[in-house]
Amino acid sequence: MKKQFLFIICSIAFTFNACSQKLTKSEALKIIKANNIIQDCYCEINVTTRSTWKSYESDLRAINELKKQGIITSSSYKDRLSKLDRKGHTVVKIHPLERATYEYGFEKRPMGFGGEKAKVLYSKASVSRVLGISLSNNDKEAKVLIEIQYDLSPFAGLVGKKSFPNQCHYNQIEEKEITLIKYDTGWRIKKY
Repeated sequence: MKKQFLFIICSIAFTFNACSQKLTKSEALKIIKANNIIQDCYCEINVTTRSTWKSYESDLRAINELKKQGIITSSSYKDRLSKLDRKGHTVVKIHPLERATYEYGFEKRPMGFGGEKAKVLYSKASVSRVLGISLSNNDKEAKVLIEIQYDLSPFAGLVGKKSFPNQCHYNQIEEKEITLIKYDTGWRIKKY
């Protein structure tokens, strides 16, 4: 009888202890990473560049770097009948390899102003660490401050200042606050 009573008391104490556990930084990081709430940034680039464009030299440097990494190939030709300035200029066109499609989401778009376009990964987002946790008075809700790191893709060099995507981030490191709620089954992200 004593053993059963002792077992019941220990079970109750363990249950209360488990329910009153506070949220740790490592647990919060694990929950946030598991829910994939941080979005990568995609943008649109020109598939061709022309020697008459201001960005031509920087585009060529970025294209050569992409070629060295085995992400794309390129071809060039002389456009003699330019409608823009009636004189010939060089056109360089990029051609994606498998790696561009699988690693960087290279996807051709319909023709638009400025020629052929493609959607590519601009920056990859990852939660690098939890900076702090603020628990509410009843310990049922926690505001978690996280640090997000954005790693630029090799295609970022082809994105001009004027065509910088609105949804992307200028900073490579950014802070964001996320709210977690404690349920009887554990901590979960509050809908955002």
